[in-house]
Amino acid sequence: MNTLNYIGCKHTLYKTLLTILKDNIVNINEKSFMDLFAGTGVVGFNMLGQFKTCDANDLEYYSYVINYALLKCAYNEGIKGLIEECNNLPLIEGLIYRNFTQNDHCERMFFTNTNAKKTDAIREYIENKYKENNITLPEYYFLLASLLVSIDKVANTACVYGAYLKEYKKSALKDIIMQPIHTNISLDSDCNVYNGLAEKFAEPDAKFYDVIYIDPPYNHRQYSANYSPLNYIAQYDTNVVLTGKTGLIENYNKSIFCKKKEVTSAFTHLIDGVKCTHLIISYNSEGLLDRSEFEKIALKKGSVKLYKIKYCKFKSQQKVDAKFVEEYLWVIDTSKPGKLIEEIYIDMIK
Repeated sequence: MNTLNYIGCKHTLYKTLLTILKDNIVNINEKSFMDLFAGTGVVGFNMLGQFKTCDANDLEYYSYVINYALLKCAYNEGIKGLIEECNNLPLIEGLIYRNFTQNDHCERMFFTNTNAKKTDAIREYIENKYKENNITLPEYYFLLASLLVSIDKVANTACVYGAYLKEYKKSALKDIIMQPIHTNISLDSDCNVYNGLAEKFAEPDAKFYDVIYIDPPYNHRQYSANYSPLNYIAQYDTNVVLTGKTGLIENYNKSIFCKKKEVTSAFTHLIDGVKCTHLIISYNSEGLLDRSEFEKIALKKGSVKLYKIKYCKFKSQQKVDAKFVEEYLWVIDTSKPGKLIEEIYIDMIK
């Protein structure tokens, strides 16, 4: 799997998560699974084959594209050929060149001129292929997702897109080479992928899942702002308005889970409303909602096991604070009365 460099990505934790799921849930291969804040899709993609069905949801469009490709689009020789064509396209000056690299009308340095022009060429190729009915919808999303994770590898940023670097770093000077987001040739396309608010799954008529996994934002950093260029590349729409020095999409999504004054009520509503037998929640020791507040909300839902997992911080944050953080993994059995059964400590640093 080819993934984004992403805040909160569970690439290093999903094996631990899977072990915990198997320890607490009987016959998971007969269960339905929902990744409610899917992000890079690492969790859902790696749960394929473990659960009977795997669904995903995320509010950000770039994440929706990526999760659609990971859960619903199998890799094949046709896609391989299309990616080869993408890598051999002539450069053009399109929306990415005009808005995210240095030129006569723009000072931004998110990408080199060459990589911006190559991205434009690939993005327009994908769009035209689909509009002309030369590729299917799954192929469209697969190619677009592959472009997103590939351009991320040569972005001139300190991991997120909240700002660009004033000098091009070594990795940003490399030419973009589009790689497939995955090479799984036997995907079960029975998965559902949604692009909406997580809160919709707490509504009275929301779908029931055996297992719901929640990995929400932990702090004030808005994902929509930090990854705005990826949304722009995914949308590729001249009607989208960019603002400010970094070219933020105007009226970008603002999650209530990133707002200190609203986070308690947001979690209370979501946890109380979702319909599942097991609710698994990732949160960490530096989250806006402290451990005691979280525990009160969790215990109203059912019996609780708390796994405290020590691991390395996302690298862009390591120079600011301590290099390690504790991930809180709350395992809630909604079929049993609210009680904290035990706390289990796992050290992933060793």
